[in-house]
Amino acid sequence: MSSFLGLGGSKTNANSGSSLGSAQAQQIKEQVKTSIATEMATAYATSLVNSLTENCFDKCILQPSSSLSSVEEHCINDCASKFMRSWNLISKSYISRINNSSQ
Repeated sequence: MSSFLGLGGSKTNANSGSSLGSAQAQQIKEQVKTSIATEMATAYATSLVNSLTENCFDKCILQPSSSLSSVEEHCINDCASKFMRSWNLISKSYISRINNSSQ
């Protein structure tokens, strides 16, 4: 039996349609995953910058001016370095726990 606009017809036509639908669903699922991962990475980076600012700039720059003094610059470099090491350690530990709990 022939099909008209994909309606009716043989069983193979119906199966090929569901395969196409499944492939499209998988593609949409991957696009959503990618979009979520991108949004999470952006939120992560924003959080990092905000936390770094709160912890280091507020601590090291007591009086804003047009340039940094050598003491302020040294303080910011040390603080940012320590903060990044801590942030990375915490992030690795968190990711490890998530991976272990999903297995």
